[in-house]
Amino acid sequence: MTKTQLLLMTIIFSLSLTACSTNELENVERVKVSFWSGDEKQSEEVAIVNKDEIEPFISATNHAKELDEQTIIKTPPTLTYIINMEENSNKSYHLWIIEDGEGYIQSLLPEDRLTYRLDEDSVKELTTILIKQGDATLLKNIEFEK
Repeated sequence: MTKTQLLLMTIIFSLSLTACSTNELENVERVKVSFWSGDEKQSEEVAIVNKDEIEPFISATNHAKELDEQTIIKTPPTLTYIINMEENSNKSYHLWIIEDGEGYIQSLLPEDRLTYRLDEDSVKELTTILIKQGDATLLKNIEFEK
């Protein structure tokens, strides 16, 4: 095997590993959203089925970057969302959006329970949705577990 072939195989193998470890979500049927008020999740759950309204949640989740140093966020979230995909598989996340334009999500069990930072565009899109809903307030700050 030549060096070029070996290098090519290494690159292909690395790309396949990277593709398997992403947060990509496909075939989403609906997103269920529950807002938080203080330390408590409100009992009312909103189901979002319109593709245009689902897209910002999927985009934010797909583009979120895993934090290098994993930590739990102690502050109650802005909302919790559950992504319902085909074949009855679900992924659940807490979402925090801070007034200064930062945003985070944390995957919930039975998933990996990791914390991710949202990109600026995702925070803007989700903030717009929250303002339209009127049920959520942006957080002044968040506290990470030490």
